[in-house]
Amino acid sequence: MSLEVKACAALTEPERAEILALQNEVYSGENLKNTVWLQTESHFDRTVPCFYLGRENDALTAFLSLFLPTQEEAEVTAFTKQSARNCGQFTALLHAAAKEMQVHGVPDFLFDLEPQSETGKAYLKKHFPNAVHSHTEYRMTCEPAVFPLPENITVKCVTGETLADYLSVSLRKYKNFEAAKEMLLAENRTAYVLYVNGEPIGVFDLAGEKTDETLSLCGVAVKAGERGRGYGKLLMRAALTEAKNAGKGIELDVDSENPTALNLYRSFGFAPTFEVEYWRVPVHDCL
Repeated sequence: MSLEVKACAALTEPERAEILALQNEVYSGENLKNTVWLQTESHFDRTVPCFYLGRENDALTAFLSLFLPTQEEAEVTAFTKQSARNCGQFTALLHAAAKEMQVHGVPDFLFDLEPQSETGKAYLKKHFPNAVHSHTEYRMTCEPAVFPLPENITVKCVTGETLADYLSVSLRKYKNFEAAKEMLLAENRTAYVLYVNGEPIGVFDLAGEKTDETLSLCGVAVKAGERGRGYGKLLMRAALTEAKNAGKGIELDVDSENPTALNLYRSFGFAPTFEVEYWRVPVHDCL
């Protein structure tokens, strides 16, 4: 039976349900934890196809997702039903994704790989023996708590009025002002600005669906020229307080080779729950 491949930039609710069901089946069998991110608000271009669904007999048997925060690289998360492996389904999805990335000027794939994924390691070794290890990230979590802030410190949610303050600090690159506005004011994300004596000094985001038990902390940044003055700790205090007030847990991803950030997060009680290796492969090698 031939594989039907669908590429799209947005998913329907039934498709989301199918994807999550397949993920649960695959992950439980291999003890994997790096769940797929099905949102596109932080993509450099939300019109680029980033979801690839493979079907046999109308049943979802393989799925590939691309995370595209910049045009420099596409992070690949994928899984295939156990009974549908070793017949080229993942390769077919990857080939379709590579053709799209070539069109949109994305030069590299970053394959995410958990160390315990024997099938993932075997695939990379067989098909991409020259893949280069880019970096390793830790997923860290902690129990949030309320941390009072000094009187001269205020934290505000990003609105149309405070968006410019956020952008003056953020390290992210946005396609344009409207793209930034769409991302930062999305329903599944709350962005914050930390002010010191009324001046914007730091920013962070808390992302997650209303039904999620845990919020993802991301986009943490301190204004250039103000680093090394303890503002990172103030941002963490503010983020943990917001998560606690929302009744949610909190998690984040951090590069294993960023000791400053690691030490900061550990000082607030964050502990690693799993790690993900990222392997770089040129898109043209996947065509």
